[in-house]
Amino acid sequence: MISVEVLCRHMAWANQEIYKEIQKLDEEVLDYYIIDPEWTVKNIMVHIVGAAHIYGGRLNKEPFSKFTLQNPESSDVINELLEHLERLDSKFIENANMDDEEIKFMTSKGERSAMASTILSQMIFHAAEHRAQIVAALDKHNVRSINLDDYDVWSYIAKN
Repeated sequence: MISVEVLCRHMAWANQEIYKEIQKLDEEVLDYYIIDPEWTVKNIMVHIVGAAHIYGGRLNKEPFSKFTLQNPESSDVINELLEHLERLDSKFIENANMDDEEIKFMTSKGERSAMASTILSQMIFHAAEHRAQIVAALDKHNVRSINLDDYDVWSYIAKN
């Protein structure tokens, strides 16, 4: 049976690879969106990393801290996001083998709790959903160099 650790490793790999592929494209693709102009490729990329920061904090029982970028308007923003992803995703891989315990955390709606496995699972699926949104936004503008099938679990297993 495939483990949560393998799914975390797949997520980390797919995040890194897709961000690197976007980095190869013209910078204008960062402003592409599907329907809602608030959800540009760049904003979704930042959102994936920001959510990883929040979920990671919850798993590690850290107090809430806001995710910020040093240079969000820089052309080097993808490199900064990649660095954050590498750090955050490596912690998720470590957390994949933690005891499945109930974790309490604060949200904007007050205190909540969830099992560690639920937080990890949510992070994995959250990243996958948003990678698909990124590729859909690119596809809408006829940028079709990133094929999600190249970054699925089967592809990860075959390459590792």
